[in-house]
Amino acid sequence: MLSLLLAAGTAFSQVVWRYGADMDSGWGDGGSVYTPYVEFPAVFAAPYAGCQLTHIRIGLKAQATNVYVYVKQAAHDAQPIYRQKIGTLEAGWNDIVLDTPYELTGEGLAIGYKASFTAAGGIGISKEKYSDGDIVYYNSQNRWTSTGGSIALQAVVEGDALPQNELMMARLQNMTAAFEADSVTFRGTVRNVGGNSVESYSLAYSLDGGETQMLDVACQLDVNATDSFAVNVPAMVAGQHLLRVWVALVNGQADAYSANNEATATLTVKDPAFQRRVVCEEFTGTWCGWCPRGMVGLELMKEQHPVMFIPVSIHGSGNDPLEIDAQLPYTYQPFIASMAGAPSCLVDRKLSGDPFYDIQNLYTMEQAADAAAAVSTTAQWQADGSALDVHTEYHTAADVAQADYNLAFVLTEDSLTGYSQANYYSGGGNGELYGWEKKGNPTQDFVYQDVARGIFPSFEGEQVHSGRLEGGDMQAYDYVLTLPATIADRAQLKVTALLIDRHTGYIVNACRTQPSVYSETGVRVVRRVSGEQPRSYSLSGQRITNGRQGLCVEVMADGRVRKTIRP
Repeated sequence: MLSLLLAAGTAFSQVVWRYGADMDSGWGDGGSVYTPYVEFPAVFAAPYAGCQLTHIRIGLKAQATNVYVYVKQAAHDAQPIYRQKIGTLEAGWNDIVLDTPYELTGEGLAIGYKASFTAAGGIGISKEKYSDGDIVYYNSQNRWTSTGGSIALQAVVEGDALPQNELMMARLQNMTAAFEADSVTFRGTVRNVGGNSVESYSLAYSLDGGETQMLDVACQLDVNATDSFAVNVPAMVAGQHLLRVWVALVNGQADAYSANNEATATLTVKDPAFQRRVVCEEFTGTWCGWCPRGMVGLELMKEQHPVMFIPVSIHGSGNDPLEIDAQLPYTYQPFIASMAGAPSCLVDRKLSGDPFYDIQNLYTMEQAADAAAAVSTTAQWQADGSALDVHTEYHTAADVAQADYNLAFVLTEDSLTGYSQANYYSGGGNGELYGWEKKGNPTQDFVYQDVARGIFPSFEGEQVHSGRLEGGDMQAYDYVLTLPATIADRAQLKVTALLIDRHTGYIVNACRTQPSVYSETGVRVVRRVSGEQPRSYSLSGQRITNGRQGLCVEVMADGRVRKTIRP
């Protein structure tokens, strides 16, 4: 839909058409001839059929000679339908009365002037860019060009047939709903291009052709003034949806001209399965006196982003009781060797920085783009409690010609205590740090979270796919994760599946899960809800109804989880 600004005119008899807000600067070479045009398409001109174009106002920044004004149906037409010789015009605004008023038929038209400039920068322009208001023929070089703004030219329209209650709708912007959003707000504008002041108007809107909703607006909208509105719609199922908004009433009456009173926009609702979970692998150590700030940084991020932020604290570099033995296949030694110092971190194995000062920005950068693949994972204890059966599924939304993926599984443990932590913030000499200044150096007054106990089968993971992957084609992978001897409490374990791009080494997406609680008797501890029907979820974790087709997950009344395919 056309984006136009209209200058104030005299109600009931005169309206001024224009682009841009005013004449801000000048444009053009000295010693040159130009013919600048503005075009007013039919969607704008149609309501004024039966009126007359009576004046043309030209804004100049320098004197122009040999001036002619033109009216055409389109700027690129060879011949004008109206031509008038003017002569010399001075810098400033020049009001030209047409010898013969031009009768408007409702068709689109182009209005321009030809002029010779001795000085540079003679063509007056507005800094606001409108493509229809910025069409220039450079006569001296026999080519078309543009100024980058809008030509300072106004057209005065007069007549008894001016539309009275007439609003023009501007274009709505397409919107994409945030993953967690329940609704989306579209914003738009209407312009009073009729002869009456507007005290109220009503907008109608519908989503995907559904039930029509109404929005009533009280205002004081003078002739040619602009008003803003907001339409709130629910974030629906994943996919694209069409919003249609149109002017229903102006001052309680039907809009005078319906062809320019409607706008449409697309609402994109993204599949939550493809929301990027951001993995932060942090290098830390009990020996590191600056590392408390990394521990604080990760805890703050977990509070702000409890689902989408996945921290992994990797201890190493010497005599650290929480370090994974470098000789074991599931060591994090390749990661430790790549880090320049502690505390430091890698986000999705792509972005590096400080886990306190930089982590929010790194997270925001990664969250800005959807993940290339969706990942889900579950972990169940084997009967003797020595290992976990990890089941992981992944898929892409669209076809991928070369999907070369590895999977790695990080085992972390929470609530570890009794270790001596170096603390350079003790006493406050290095500033305050969320209470660490009140702890000793070293201190045992700390509970460690998200401590890496191993990455299986290795830091790089194991190849699970190579070559073409069809969009929506679910891939499954099972892995038996044998518990290291260092585990203190099975109830505090979590497993994170990392889908890794084998070529870049970057983490494509991830999913963290907590196994069901394991008791010493070898029985899973579950909470039974008497008489409860199975609860069904999509692989993205959304609750669905029994009528939903495809692969889903059911949580049974006894706590058991099973995957099922519904026909």
